[in-house]
Amino acid sequence: MEALFVWYDYFSCPQWECHVTNQRDDYNQANAINSIPGYIAKCKFFVALCPTIECPWQGKVLSATSWRRRGWCIVERASRELSKDSTWILVQSDVAVEVVGTVVSFVPGSVGEAEFTNAEDRRRLAPVMRHIVMQKLKHCLRAGDLPGFRRHFNLQGMYLRGLEIEPVRGLLPSHGTDAAPGDQDVVMEFLHQNGLRKIGEVDRAGWRPLHYAALAGSCEVLKGLLNQRVDVNKRTSKDEPTLGFPPWISALDLAVYYKHHGATRLLLAAKAQLDGGISPSMHYAAISDNAEGVRLLHTAGSGLLAQNLFGVTAFQAAATYAAMGALEEMLVRDTGGLDTLELSTALWCATAFRGGSAQLVQRLINSRAEVDFQFSVPRAIRPVGRLFFAAKSLQHWLGWASLQTAHAYHQHGSTPLMQAIRMAQWEAAASLIAAGARTDIRNGRNWTAADFARGKSVPHFLQMGLDGVPCECRRVSSLALSDGYVEVYM
Repeated sequence: MEALFVWYDYFSCPQWECHVTNQRDDYNQANAINSIPGYIAKCKFFVALCPTIECPWQGKVLSATSWRRRGWCIVERASRELSKDSTWILVQSDVAVEVVGTVVSFVPGSVGEAEFTNAEDRRRLAPVMRHIVMQKLKHCLRAGDLPGFRRHFNLQGMYLRGLEIEPVRGLLPSHGTDAAPGDQDVVMEFLHQNGLRKIGEVDRAGWRPLHYAALAGSCEVLKGLLNQRVDVNKRTSKDEPTLGFPPWISALDLAVYYKHHGATRLLLAAKAQLDGGISPSMHYAAISDNAEGVRLLHTAGSGLLAQNLFGVTAFQAAATYAAMGALEEMLVRDTGGLDTLELSTALWCATAFRGGSAQLVQRLINSRAEVDFQFSVPRAIRPVGRLFFAAKSLQHWLGWASLQTAHAYHQHGSTPLMQAIRMAQWEAAASLIAAGARTDIRNGRNWTAADFARGKSVPHFLQMGLDGVPCECRRVSSLALSDGYVEVYM
């Protein structure tokens, strides 16, 4: 038996509203904040508890969606993902427990652009974030992980965006001259700081200087590389497990995903391809909620319904990640392609992954999505995707159950309400019942929505809705959609 120590952020860091009354308390809180990365780095398990909780006194509903927008939560998540063990556990209910292993599985946000109750906290966290990044860079160098060093060195623009602090410019002495730098000098310094020798070099991760420059969003370096006739459409040759990227990612994909608008314009002007990999560039703008990226790509000729290898459209991808900014931009730019079938499929996709917010559900329903839409695998998924899901479905039938195999096994004929309950997205489920979703429909496995709730500790309001009494679901949905006071009994 070993002792178990639990570090719980709220209790371990003195809270302003409760404790900070004098200079000593202020000093203690500063020390506690600065110690966050150290404690998280030593944790064996990192758990994010994100159940759906009604907060009538605040006029909101808290969930995994609100958790990922909070500045303090982003700092702690970044500290974990930049530590030696980057995996963490997302808990949404007693049975909805998921190991999150890649950044793209839960799209990253910038601390400086996140939500804070106290705006002063943004300034306090700037040096903490820089310290987290610096520690990661040093760890990569000690471990001899040069591709990892390059990734995080060039992602500083994303990590520190919106914070009043300078990034780490380089860990090596500059070998530049005092003269005004030209394109070649800028590129040479970039290669030098990244431990690269040639503009066409491919490192052991399958990435080129072009990809790292796009990761950084450096227009100067990208322009210098393009002026030296680097092929703008060269793609990565391997997947990148830590960031969650598949192989064949382009510089344009990286620029739009990390919201580097200047770099995106430069690459588009250089005739970068809009598709060609597993997913088109529009997908990466969609899932990262990059409304400006959607606008730039659409103006350049990319379609809102551009599909990935499995047949998922960019619009569906935006809904899947609750990317409201990107989704709104697509709705504004739609010229008729977003029909009822597409909108309904997007609603289903949102509830099947992480897009189940009341705001998104209501927006899609108001745009003509069918609340009782039943998903059809043959209609919605390409042959390669059907083969993949058939294999996962067989695994589930044989007893090798997981969230992914359960999704594959039950998806045909399922409704958005079924998916919301399966994924413990109670806010979305309440909004669907409030909108009149039927509870008697059966999927291809003869399951109803109530069958997906069996064995789960569903909230009282949802159980009432499944029993045919939707009044509490309407109250929760209203609470999630407005700033008004709504009292909800659990």
